[in-house]
Amino acid sequence: MIEDVKYSMPVNIVVAHGLEAKALVKMLELERHPTSTEFVEYSNSNKLRLLVSGIGKESVAAAVTYLGEQQAFDDGENRAWLNIGIAGHRDAPLGSAWLGNKIIDQSSGASAYPPQLIEGVEVGSVVTVDKPENLYPLDAAYEMEASAFYAEATKYSTAELVQVFKVISDNLEYPISEIDLQSVPNLITAQAPQILTLIERMSEILEQYNSSQRLPSHYHEICSKIRLTVNQKLQLRRLCQRYKALGLEEELGRFAELKASDARKLIRLLAEHIDGVSEA
Repeated sequence: MIEDVKYSMPVNIVVAHGLEAKALVKMLELERHPTSTEFVEYSNSNKLRLLVSGIGKESVAAAVTYLGEQQAFDDGENRAWLNIGIAGHRDAPLGSAWLGNKIIDQSSGASAYPPQLIEGVEVGSVVTVDKPENLYPLDAAYEMEASAFYAEATKYSTAELVQVFKVISDNLEYPISEIDLQSVPNLITAQAPQILTLIERMSEILEQYNSSQRLPSHYHEICSKIRLTVNQKLQLRRLCQRYKALGLEEELGRFAELKASDARKLIRLLAEHIDGVSEA
């Protein structure tokens, strides 16, 4: 369904269940490839990646961390993140769907509000629970991954590029105990127009963001000289973006020329220097 798309679509899609993935694999023309982890992973030539995390907050957080750490060793550019999955609601029709504009973690009471820049897609609240919900007390989609997905993915990308999309699979009339799991792929497939709109629009926003945030060449120069951990690479990337934003690429270049071998010390020096400039 995306055979005519020629541009890059660097979006990480995370689903909890293989039946949710089944529809997306066909819709997005993805191919499975082997990994050394417990996750099932798919991708295509447009740079889309799909990971099956397993059910629950802990599983989805681990999946996001896995992809996020790989991203840190890419070319320094951000990727968009999209969680797609089924959910319950007290009276919404089966097959209806929306983008989460408010995500509530039921166990902690914490709420997050993903910025909404995408037109043409329905929006609504999402509640993440630790066990299946049968009563659906709020006017919201009830599921088991969104809050952890959002909290973890926003560590690796800007909030505008982290979204959750939920498709209603059960309600009070058709309770969760009676779900026909084999119908799940059809529920996801029926939302193909909205899912494709989401991915395409997120890709466009991502390209605009990366163009403005593209890392200076000195970032790659430093990376080639010093051994960096995943967290240190993320710290360095953010610092280099700050230097670029403040027009300090020439000064960044002087740090790149240092014959430093201690990554922690270099990052500290970079941070101290730009903090001093910012406060001046």
